[in-house]
Amino acid sequence: MTDTVAAQSAERICQEYGAEECVILSTCNRTEIWVYGDLAIRLPAVFCTLRGIGQESSTYFVERGGESAVRYLLELSCGLHSQVFGEDQILTQVGHALERSRRVHAAGPILEMLFRTAVTAAKRVKTEVRLTEVDQSAAVRTVDFLEEQLGDLSGRICLVIGNGEMGRLTAAQLVSRGCQVQMTVRRYRHGDVLLPAKVRAVSYENRLEAIHRAEIVVSATSSPHYTVQAQQLKESPLEHPTVFCDLAVPRDIDPAVALLPGVRVYDTDQLCQGSSRGSEETIRQATAILDLYEQEFKNWYLFRPLVPAVRKIGQAAASDLSSRIERAVRELPLDTAEQRAFLDRLSASTEKVVNRMLFGLRETLPPELWEQCIQGLEQTIQEES
Repeated sequence: MTDTVAAQSAERICQEYGAEECVILSTCNRTEIWVYGDLAIRLPAVFCTLRGIGQESSTYFVERGGESAVRYLLELSCGLHSQVFGEDQILTQVGHALERSRRVHAAGPILEMLFRTAVTAAKRVKTEVRLTEVDQSAAVRTVDFLEEQLGDLSGRICLVIGNGEMGRLTAAQLVSRGCQVQMTVRRYRHGDVLLPAKVRAVSYENRLEAIHRAEIVVSATSSPHYTVQAQQLKESPLEHPTVFCDLAVPRDIDPAVALLPGVRVYDTDQLCQGSSRGSEETIRQATAILDLYEQEFKNWYLFRPLVPAVRKIGQAAASDLSSRIERAVRELPLDTAEQRAFLDRLSASTEKVVNRMLFGLRETLPPELWEQCIQGLEQTIQEES
């Protein structure tokens, strides 16, 4: 799903199906719709409608909600659910998904806080825990796989179809191994498209010609259609052995291509199956960090109904302090405007201090006591007013 389609879909889910908030996360092997609020129909049915596919496909969806969904996003952002275990790219994609929904005003306070918490937690895990012993991006794993299959890649002619993030990462990795790399672009003018160093542009419409020159073809687009079709290669057969790597979901390369002579086709399942999953100790360390952030989000969410009361108490405390010292302030060698500015600043500071103390209850008291404490303070204010 392209950025534009994902943004438009998130906007439609809010406007047409009743969701309060929506963030769509789309990667090379998953599309996830995150929703807060009640929908008019079930989410899988919404997705099928938006994508124009049969409703029978909804049986293949996985649904999560509540605390299970929160935990899943925290783990996902660390790469614990990626085909390439512990890979870093997913963290960028999670942040990008949130930013995309912000642009169309589909991200509200709940999903905003959830996704920000997930990104923060993942960054801490990446900093403090070494999940894997080697670089585990899908691009690196793909090129490592090619070296395992073909040996030294130096001098090999490669074509990367698609100039999105995955395509650029893969092209850069191929260049680092000494390959001669071309990358397809839809419309190329110098400066319009950012290409990795030493990568040459080729028009997407001329990809078939470039395929005939290449020994390695990597396709990583978000196209709903095949970028490489078997019939095209039958009509113009390849003259040398060629390896195709399909990093897209849905697939970019027609499965029938694998039946052609001299051709090998690999998809993400094969390319990433050798990814190490880290030791039990590193996973335990990562899990302990995620536990802290999961509880932090849960406390924030449960405390939300009490926020108006907290604000009210803070305002009351500020007002009370101002009234108590107003007479003393009038005796200061300040003109009227300066006195008013002083009182306003003091009032604002008092409100912030009281709010911070009350919000601190989330960390110092069990949730069952929060409401009792806030109600007690509210009652005290009412009795003194």
